[in-house]
Amino acid sequence: MNLPPPYRNPLPTVDIIIEFPGDKIVLIRRKNPPRGWALPGGFVDYGETLEAAAVREALEETSLSLTGLRQFQTYSHPSRDPRHHSISTVFMAKGRGIPRARDDAEAIGLFDKNSLPSPLAFDHDLILEDYFANKKRKTPMEDTHLSWNKNLKNVLSPLREKIPEDTKVGIVLGTGLGGLVDHIRKRSALSYEDLPNFPRSTVPSHQGQLIWGNLAGKKIVALQGRFHLYEGYSPQAIGFPIRVLASLGIQVLIISNAAGGLDPVFQPGDLMVISDHINYTGENPLVGPHEDTLGDRFPDMSCVYDRDLLQLAQKAALDLKIPLKQGVYVGLKGPSLETPAETRFLRSMGASAVGMSTIMEVIVAVQSGLRVLGFSVITNVNRPDCMEPASLETIIDTARRSEPKWASLVKGLLKKLPL
Repeated sequence: MNLPPPYRNPLPTVDIIIEFPGDKIVLIRRKNPPRGWALPGGFVDYGETLEAAAVREALEETSLSLTGLRQFQTYSHPSRDPRHHSISTVFMAKGRGIPRARDDAEAIGLFDKNSLPSPLAFDHDLILEDYFANKKRKTPMEDTHLSWNKNLKNVLSPLREKIPEDTKVGIVLGTGLGGLVDHIRKRSALSYEDLPNFPRSTVPSHQGQLIWGNLAGKKIVALQGRFHLYEGYSPQAIGFPIRVLASLGIQVLIISNAAGGLDPVFQPGDLMVISDHINYTGENPLVGPHEDTLGDRFPDMSCVYDRDLLQLAQKAALDLKIPLKQGVYVGLKGPSLETPAETRFLRSMGASAVGMSTIMEVIVAVQSGLRVLGFSVITNVNRPDCMEPASLETIIDTARRSEPKWASLVKGLLKKLPL
């Protein structure tokens, strides 16, 4: 009588991809893992997690210095005979040193996708195919503020030679509010396209220029054009220009936007000074690895908008007889405008105006230690029981018609600003 073969309790294998500069990698496999190795999250007989065992194995097999080990993939290898089903768990790490083959590790060697070892052991071809595919694909961690921070030196190099060191005020010009630059004396400008690694504006009315000069007796630098989540930019990319301003020595940031009114007493063309904000975008520019030079990883947000600056703005508005509302700004991702139900919900949250910008920039500004003052130009009013269609053209036109009033207010504020 033919008896079936004895059941073989499957043992997982562990692969470690060790990354070196220049897309070089070392790939090793522990061919005979000790009994008791388990699936990801399990433990081995001697009390190690699979991850700890992978680190130990990699060190023993290669004599390399490893950092940043993380789990890459878990591969299931079904067989026609389910008793032979196996699991491979792949870890990745950064490595330094000279790899050496030891014990029963295999495929030791420094290689790239054009010089793979042959023949490949078991399913290394699948593992390496996934590895190089992931290297091409942008991951959330690749576009963090750390990578943008590396670009600061390239951007700052041409700017430090041009912008005076005693420039202490930065201004972000929102949709339809770029006309403020016409009031700047001794004006100079650089296109964003002339700044290395700088994002590009893609929205109408955002001209994409960095401008500096004198406004109301103060040396200022202005961003004529900003970036939005709905354009596909990451939160870190949106905050990058603010990091540039902070690195230039800016102390005060005046930020503006065009917003839809949620308070039913608002009218199109009203000016609102922002007293607080609600981040309802689901994004944050501080997510990811932290670098101490950028500021506190957990910046305090109990007083985002500087109270002294807010009072100066109110005094300037009073002197100029410019009506100035005050309220809470809520930021959404966009680009679709709000439904009546969303309008009711946002109003119930305590928001007075809604827009698709400002939040990412302000969070970076707070982390960078800047004093922030924000303004919204109310371009349309959302009344959920009688909502009227709003177009981008109408929003821009209303903002432009309100720009002279806002420019007068900013100049009056700057005259009172003690710097």
